Amino acid sequence: MSSEDLHPSHIVGGGVNTSDSEQPVVVTQMLGIDSDGPVREEILRERFLSFDPLFDAASNLVAHQLVLRGQIAAADSPPELRQMDEDMLLTGLYSLTQDGLTGKLPLLVKISSGLLFSEVPEQLNYRQLIWCVDIDDEPQLARVLALQEAGLTFCPTLNRNDAIVLESASAWPYLACHADDAPPAVNACLIVDGVRHAHTQVNWPGRAWFKGSFFSGDTQPADSTHEQFVQLDLLAIALRQSLETLIQFFRLNPNMAPRLLAIANSRVGGLSRPAESAPHALVMLGPQRASRVAALLALAGTHPTEATRHYAVTALTRALFMGKVTRLGAEAESAAAAFETGLLSTATHALSLPVESLIRKLGLSATSARALSAHPSPEGTLLQLAHACERNDAEALERYAQKLDIPLHRISVAYLDALIAASALDEALL
Repeated sequence: MSSEDLHPSHIVGGGVNTSDSEQPVVVTQMLGIDSDGPVREEILRERFLSFDPLFDAASNLVAHQLVLRGQIAAADSPPELRQMDEDMLLTGLYSLTQDGLTGKLPLLVKISSGLLFSEVPEQLNYRQLIWCVDIDDEPQLARVLALQEAGLTFCPTLNRNDAIVLESASAWPYLACHADDAPPAVNACLIVDGVRHAHTQVNWPGRAWFKGSFFSGDTQPADSTHEQFVQLDLLAIALRQSLETLIQFFRLNPNMAPRLLAIANSRVGGLSRPAESAPHALVMLGPQRASRVAALLALAGTHPTEATRHYAVTALTRALFMGKVTRLGAEAESAAAAFETGLLSTATHALSLPVESLIRKLGLSATSARALSAHPSPEGTLLQLAHACERNDAEALERYAQKLDIPLHRISVAYLDALIAASALDEALL
C-alpha cells in the first residue's frame, strides 16, 4: 500500500456493529500516603503503564507484564528515583485492583526485594498476579517462601553469580531468565526475556514464556512519539484482549477516556442512549463493538491531527466496505476477518510502524497478516478493491467485479454506504 492510497483527497465522505456504572477515580492511592479515599495522580498520565505481552513458543499470548513506560530510572539511578518508579507501578496496580482483577491471563509485576517485607504483596493477593523479584540473600528467600505458602505466586530471577535461586529451584513454579543465558535444567516454567531472533528462541524448552522484540514487535522507530507507543498498546489490547482488560487500560489512561466516550456516543458507536463514562460505554457497546471503537481511538490518538483523523476514517471506511462486500458473496474467511483487515490497513501509517512489527505486536492471525503484507489472499483482494474505490479506478473496479462475481453497482452502493457511515467518525474526532 503506497502513501498515495492514504491521501485525504481520495476520500469523499453507521456504526461498527457486526449496566450502568459510575465514572471511576483513576489510581487509588500512592504508597505511603494515608488517604480517606482514592487520589488522582497526574504523573500516571505522563508515565504510562502498559500491559506488555508474553508469548509461548508458538507465538500464542499467554500472559502480560505490567510495566512503566516513559522516563524509567536506570539501574544506577539514585534510590529515590527507582523508588518513585516502583511507587508509580504499584499505584497503577492498586487502581486495577479496585474492583478486583478479572482478566483470565496471568499478570506479572516486577517488585524490589525490599518490598517483600512490606504488606503490599499480601494486600494485593490475587490469583492472576505473579510477583517477579530478585532474591539476594537467605532472609529474602525465607520471606518469599512464606508468602508463597500463604498463596502468593512468585517468579525469582536466576543469577549466574549467585546460586541461591537455582539451589531452591524445586520451590518455584516460574523462573525468570535472559535469552543470552544457558537454559537451566528445572521443572519451572521459564520466563525468558530478551529474545530478538528465532535462533535464540529455539534453544529454550517448548513450555517457556518469552518476552522480547522477536515475539512482541517492540522495535518501533526511534522517532515514534510517546503517544504512538500508547496507541499501539491500546490497539493490541482492543483486538486481542477481554473487555475487562480494555476497561483496565482506560482506568490507567484516563486522559484517553473523553475521546473514547465521544466516539462511542457518536453514530459510529451506535448506542441506543448516551454512555456516562468510558467503562460505561465499553460495557454498553459489548465486546465486539468496544474492541472496534477502541481500535479507532488507537488509530486517531487522544489529540487527533488532520492526518490521524484521516487514517481512522479511512480505516473505518475500508472495514465497513470490506465487511459489506463479504456479505454480498465475496470470498473471505468471514465478514469479521475482512472488517479487521480493513481496520488495520492504515495502522502502519498511524503508528509509524513496519508491518512486520505490527503483525507480531498485535499477534495477528495468518489471515490478516497475509493481507496486510501484500501476500495473495481473499482479504487482500478486498483491500485492493477498496483502494480502487478510493481512486475511482473504473477499469480496476470492473475487473474486480467480474472476479468476485458481484455486480458493479452493488459494489458502488456498498462503498457509498461505508463512506457515509464513516463520516460520523470524523465529526467525533474534531
